[in-house]
Amino acid sequence: MACIPVVTLCDIRITLWFGDALTRLQAREGPEFLEQLVGLILLIAAVQGIFRFLQRWWIVGVSRRFEIELKQELFDKLCGLPLDFHDKSRSGDIVSRLTADVENVRMLLGPGSMYVLSALVFVPGSLFVLWRISPVVTLAMALPLLGVALAMGFLTPRLHSRSTAVQESLAEISHRALESFSGARVVKGYGLERHESRRFEDASRQNREAQIHFSKARGLMHAAIHLAYDLAFLPVLFVGGWAMIDRSIAVGDLFKFIDLGFKVFWPVIALGWIGGLYPRALASAERIQALLSETSHIQDPPDPVPLDAEGIEGELSLSNVSYRYPGAPGPAVEGVHARVPAKSVLGIVGPTGSGKTTLLNLLGRLCDPNGEVRLDGIPPRQLSLATLRGALAYVPQDSFLFSDTYRANIEFGAEEELTDERLAEFIQAAEMTAETAQFRGGLDQLIGERGVTLSGGQRQRSCIARALARDPKVLILDDALSAVDTETEAQLLQNLRRAGEGRTVVIAAHRLGTVKDADQIIALKNGRVDAQGTHEELLERSDWYRETWDRQRMQKELEDL
Repeated sequence: MACIPVVTLCDIRITLWFGDALTRLQAREGPEFLEQLVGLILLIAAVQGIFRFLQRWWIVGVSRRFEIELKQELFDKLCGLPLDFHDKSRSGDIVSRLTADVENVRMLLGPGSMYVLSALVFVPGSLFVLWRISPVVTLAMALPLLGVALAMGFLTPRLHSRSTAVQESLAEISHRALESFSGARVVKGYGLERHESRRFEDASRQNREAQIHFSKARGLMHAAIHLAYDLAFLPVLFVGGWAMIDRSIAVGDLFKFIDLGFKVFWPVIALGWIGGLYPRALASAERIQALLSETSHIQDPPDPVPLDAEGIEGELSLSNVSYRYPGAPGPAVEGVHARVPAKSVLGIVGPTGSGKTTLLNLLGRLCDPNGEVRLDGIPPRQLSLATLRGALAYVPQDSFLFSDTYRANIEFGAEEELTDERLAEFIQAAEMTAETAQFRGGLDQLIGERGVTLSGGQRQRSCIARALARDPKVLILDDALSAVDTETEAQLLQNLRRAGEGRTVVIAAHRLGTVKDADQIIALKNGRVDAQGTHEELLERSDWYRETWDRQRMQKELEDL
């Protein structure tokens, strides 16, 4: 910002020297002064060039640092928001805020601020210099500038509304593309490529209409600016030319009006560009601020209980635990009581929609329940999230792998880099040794976005290997064997029993055979505990458990036959 006045003063100074030189030459002075003048102009031009470079380098550099820091702040904010926010938000819209919206704000704060500050210094400075030469000609030249200001004041609100529509339509395009590509298998499986193409085309058409309306408003502003630019030189030529004929103004002074007039309007034209950029940046800033204003009800306590992850035993207790999703007609789980001793196995079963996944989410504070959940007798709300979740490893129902190497996916969450031998142990425990041996790139094989190159069962087993690599005190499996055949499941359960020694294991499953050897089992029905106990006890206490067990056993016998 300090460079801008230096550049401006150098620019005005060069014009004044040229004008004075023309006047002296018209008066037929000797050319002796020209040698000294050329030296001064070259010196000032060099100073101006240096400071112009520094001005752009520093201002644009600062805006780039702002861009990186704002993106990081937004990303950290998104990572800290609870699951219910991500469930109701569209990923394409979030990506648009993180990229296009941040870029719009950066353009205003970087090049935009540079052009605005240059105009605020150069225009008044030039008009002041010209006023001292001829107030009449200066006023005549300044009237079109007033017209530009009025036009910008009138058109800016319209540009704002049009720009908001453009940003929202761009977000819709991002969402459509991201969703279609993420669900490529579903789209192709249903043969709906044309359907998705039409939806994308509709989003693009809406964006085109919004862009056209925005361009019309910007076109009006640019037309007003260029009209003022053309009109500004008419009074200069008419009034200034007449005064020159009358010899009341020197030829050098007329040159100053013409040269500074050209230079004054370049910042004004840049302001017109900013007039189109400002509403877009304002709309983007509002969208960014709305995201930054989101609050998370799941926060670290002000004074967390100091507990090292190594000191956690893994005992879990639930007392009258309930949870209702925002906007849901009823609770997902209600009145759940349980005590899970450390290093024991808890099985959770129930029909679809009975609340199994919700109950597991409550253990790691992915959701905050009513009632009380305790880890080693300590409520999770009294532990830092890093301590609580550092003690857990969670294998979700929808197995997710990153678009990275297989090694990086297994090491994700591990506290240290793992040797190939350690990785092989976890892969063997997850029954993935045969599959990884066929990878062309070995453990460094890229597995595609969301693990698309692997089958559903392979993704589930890979997620189990990733969880074991974390070496957790509590291992949580959310129906993590549903895509695995019964033979592989039997072997995998044996491996998990060995891997689960010394840690608490919580398994939610649809197949009752997965949990029949658990130390205790909770059978959920409509979010409430239908029965609780061992496998044999539930066969006696729960009609649903007994009927489901008989049906699944018959199905297995038929498969074996």
